[in-house]
Amino acid sequence: MIALDTNVLLRALVDDETAPEQCAAARRLIESEGAVSIGAVVFVEAMWTLSRSYGYGRMQVARVARLLLEHPKYRVRSADLLAGAVARYERAGIDFADAIALEDARSERTVLHTFDRKLARQDGAQLVAAA
Repeated sequence: MIALDTNVLLRALVDDETAPEQCAAARRLIESEGAVSIGAVVFVEAMWTLSRSYGYGRMQVARVARLLLEHPKYRVRSADLLAGAVARYERAGIDFADAIALEDARSERTVLHTFDRKLARQDGAQLVAAA
């Protein structure tokens, strides 16, 4: 098994016309391995980059996330937490990082306290009142 950095994972996922050799190399590397480990930080950074740098919409990001989480070749760390965050991200209209924070708090059986009014409207979050 090998682990991937975000830039390698992204080159495997996206046909980046500015780096076709890297895309091909990333895909060859992954194809040659039996299993590929994706750390939680790499996963989150990849979803953020797909959204911000590649212009993927919410449903496209969620689709890619689910494909990685469900693909038999990939071993995504904290997969259960991230799968819950993807589902929340799809339905709640919040940022992926906020969805992860909510799922993490839920897994700890705690409430996420926030100053973010939009996030505070979510189940499992509570607005902190500023004095």
